[in-house]
Amino acid sequence: MSKQERQRTAAQIQADKARTGRPRKAKAAKQSERITVHLTSAERKRIEKLAKAEGISLPAMIMKPWREEGAG
Repeated sequence: MSKQERQRTAAQIQADKARTGRPRKAKAAKQSERITVHLTSAERKRIEKLAKAEGISLPAMIMKPWREEGAG
C-alpha cells in the first residue's frame, strides 16, 4: 500500500484524538534515576518473599524504608 495522497478527514483526526493509551505520569511521579544493586541469591529470595507477603513489587520493597521516611 502506498501513502495516503489526500488530506486526512475531520473524522480521522477526531478518531486519533479519541484514542486512549496510558496517561502521562506527573513530573513528581516520574522515576528518572537508576541504581544497580547486587544481591546474593539468598538475599534476593528473602526480599522477594517479603515483597510477596506484603503484595508489592521487589523494587517497591527495596525502596520502602526511604519512602516511609519521606512521608513522615
